[in-house]
Amino acid sequence: MRNPWLAVNPLGDRLAQAKALQRVHEAFHSGRDVGGSVRAVVAQSWARSSSAGVDPVTRAPIVLADEREIDERWSHHPLHPVLPVLRDLLSSATSESGHMLVISDAAGVLLWIEGHHRVIEATHDMHFVCGADWSESGAGTNALGTAIAVDHPVQIFSAEHYSRRVHPWQCSGAPIHDPATGEIIGVIDLTGHLKTAHPHTLSLVTAAAGMAEAFLRHDRDRRDERAREAYLERVGGARQRTALVRRNGQVLMGVPSGWLPSGFALEPGELALPDGTVADVEPLEDCLVVWQRSAGGRREPHAPVRLDLLRRRPLLHRPGETVPLSGRHAEILCTLLLAPDGLTVEELTHEIYADGGKPVTLRAEMSRLRSALGGLITARPYRFAIPVTSDLQEVETLLANGHTDEARQLARGRLLPGSHAPRVVEARERLEHALSA
Repeated sequence: MRNPWLAVNPLGDRLAQAKALQRVHEAFHSGRDVGGSVRAVVAQSWARSSSAGVDPVTRAPIVLADEREIDERWSHHPLHPVLPVLRDLLSSATSESGHMLVISDAAGVLLWIEGHHRVIEATHDMHFVCGADWSESGAGTNALGTAIAVDHPVQIFSAEHYSRRVHPWQCSGAPIHDPATGEIIGVIDLTGHLKTAHPHTLSLVTAAAGMAEAFLRHDRDRRDERAREAYLERVGGARQRTALVRRNGQVLMGVPSGWLPSGFALEPGELALPDGTVADVEPLEDCLVVWQRSAGGRREPHAPVRLDLLRRRPLLHRPGETVPLSGRHAEILCTLLLAPDGLTVEELTHEIYADGGKPVTLRAEMSRLRSALGGLITARPYRFAIPVTSDLQEVETLLANGHTDEARQLARGRLLPGSHAPRVVEARERLEHALSA
């Protein structure tokens, strides 16, 4: 077959192909070299699955067991309103060919499954259910997880699946992207028994993903146009700088144009800008309006934001608020503190998750963190938008000036002892060596 993303030939013997793949699968897990015996996309996925520690005999992990939480995530997912469009296109596959229509989020967690009840029931044993993690790191090679890993539509047949439990099945998955950012927001998948495998299934999900993206693009353009009209009415005659911004930080319009850079995670309220000025943020339609305050509202260049990292429970302090930090958020903030020039999403992913991490996981974590902390962190690259002080820096300054006793008094604990992030580990070891000298 010329198309490397297809698993089957329309005229091929499905059972014979499945048996041949089964022998290759067994050889791979026996430690033998199977190079050239499977498609490159499968061989590479098997290698990633093995490196991630996936057991080929276990089921996919259930990461969301609460049905109410699953329903809530699905109802708020951007693909929820696209479901009727996908159903119309794929109804023949689910009703006549015995396939299931499956939709996951960007991390590979299944959020929606529909199709013939017998097919759905037959896949319960391998945890092909809503709330299960079918990313490659969760379930090994499969069309849904591999489509996320390679960002391309792909078909996986029988023993091409990493997990033995999935060998009776075949699936075709295609990633769906956010038209505003280009990032994967989910995957659409058709899964059925291996006897029903056909090349047109991959074409179907690819077309469905394209249709979903077109729907999202049209809907976004419609909402943006409505927001622009409301914005121009709202700011007409204003003397101060203003901007219309999507909630993901992308600037749609500015007066004057270009004064506000994209990349801020915005919420209604007060926003500290990189130049030290303050802006007020208010909702408008599905977007936000940013109003830069006049010179009289200018902040001091060194905004009073401080991190306490040398304590059992890390904290972030800012005017009128103390924010307890989770271990992961403290680790990210400390890493950014130690990288003042900023880090790309790929660099920060490696810093926090090492080789097993995925940018999509890091982006989701950063979205939550930036949303919680307002305009403290910018994107592209990730870095602090305003100066941030910390007890770590203060202790290091005392040590550099020879005030070891004062440094020991200020250091009330180890620097994030549970963190394995390289920069954090290096700073922790350097600090402990200096304090013990």
